[in-house]
Amino acid sequence: MIVPSIGLPVEGYTTVDMPVERMWEAQLDVSRWPTWNTCFAWSTMIGGRVELGKTLAFVFNPIERRYPYRMPAVAKIVEVAPYERLTWEVKLPGFHALHSFRFERVDDSRCRYGSWEVAEGALYRIARGFWLAHFGYVCESSLRGARGLAGSGRPLRYTRAQTPAKNVK
Repeated sequence: MIVPSIGLPVEGYTTVDMPVERMWEAQLDVSRWPTWNTCFAWSTMIGGRVELGKTLAFVFNPIERRYPYRMPAVAKIVEVAPYERLTWEVKLPGFHALHSFRFERVDDSRCRYGSWEVAEGALYRIARGFWLAHFGYVCESSLRGARGLAGSGRPLRYTRAQTPAKNVK
C-alpha cells in the first residue's frame, strides 16, 4: 500500500458510450493498447493473458514529442477485479508505483472509465515534478483513448496532449 502524498493520487474519470464488458475486453488486449492509448509506444503481457501475478512490459512515449526519450517499464499485475479494476505495480530500488484502470457500469450501453496512480520512494521524490506530469499524461491519454474507442467502435490513434494536467478529475 502506498500512502498518497502531495499531488497524489493522479486520477481522472470519463463516461464512455460503451458497455463495461467491451471496455474491459479492450483493456485485457494489452498488445493493442498503443492503438488507442497514445502514452504507450509498445505493450505486451509476458506469458499471454492478463492474470494476477503476471508480468506486463511496456514502453511509454514521451510526454511531449519534443522530448527525446522513450521510457520502458516492467510491472506486475497485482489486482484483477473483472469489470471493476486492473492494477499493476512497478517496484524499483527507490521507486514504487501503483496504477489502476477503473471501470464502473453506468447502464447496459455506458460505463465510467478511470485512471488512478500513486507512487513513493526516494527516486519518486527527487523527480516528483516529472512523475506527476507523467502520471497526468498517462491519465489524459487513457481517458481520451477510451472515448475514442467508444466513439468509433474501433481503436483510434490520437495526438498527444501538449501539456499534461497534474491532477485530472
